[in-house]
Amino acid sequence: MPVFFIQSRSIRNDEITLTGELAHHLGNVLRCRAGEIVDLVDEKRVRYRAALDLVAKKRIIAKILQRDEPPVLPALSVTLVQAVLKGQKMDWVVQKATELGVTTLIPVVTERTIARPLAERESRQRDRWRKIAKEAAQQSGRTDIPVVQPVISLGELCEKPSDAAYKLVLWEQEREQSLKSRLAGLKAGDSISVLIGPEGGLSPSEIEKIRKAGWVTVTMGRRILRAETAGMAVLAVLQYEQTELE
Repeated sequence: MPVFFIQSRSIRNDEITLTGELAHHLGNVLRCRAGEIVDLVDEKRVRYRAALDLVAKKRIIAKILQRDEPPVLPALSVTLVQAVLKGQKMDWVVQKATELGVTTLIPVVTERTIARPLAERESRQRDRWRKIAKEAAQQSGRTDIPVVQPVISLGELCEKPSDAAYKLVLWEQEREQSLKSRLAGLKAGDSISVLIGPEGGLSPSEIEKIRKAGWVTVTMGRRILRAETAGMAVLAVLQYEQTELE
């Protein structure tokens, strides 16, 4: 069942008052009516099952039927560093990465990045990606929304402090180190950052630079995956590994 995100300040006693965009979405888009049951999650990841009591034009009041304390955090914290992709491919990556449990998304610009965000559009673009992440989190029943960070350059990424236990780069020219072998020592509580290059791949000089910054190149096999597919393949593997650690 999908969830909808609220702020705890909208709760008084056993009632939740919904206004603005969420009230419009429930009342006018989904056409919810009084008596229907919805699941709501606040910023503390507390989940509420509530019955709609009043559905007005701009306001909805829901009565809380059940409160569930925040679930245990996932066994792994996963950051996807994705070279910005052209067209709607980046939107798709944000959506699917959210469904696959990513914790943080960092869009990065590389030498071969085709879609270079204009400075005056960066804020709007980031807002769009945040909205997509929020909607995907609601659809997939998550109790949290991934953090979408500002667009940075690969050089800035190399200088960015990171406490990730694993910093991996999926690279089509890697022949020795597999993703499977690098994840052999994975344990609950580890944090992982995965870098995926653009449509044309990362250049040799970029690979050298990122390696010097402590990143490790890995392969998933002989097939060369599209830029929008590669990250999802890695996240699916990590999703599996996570269930094994829980």
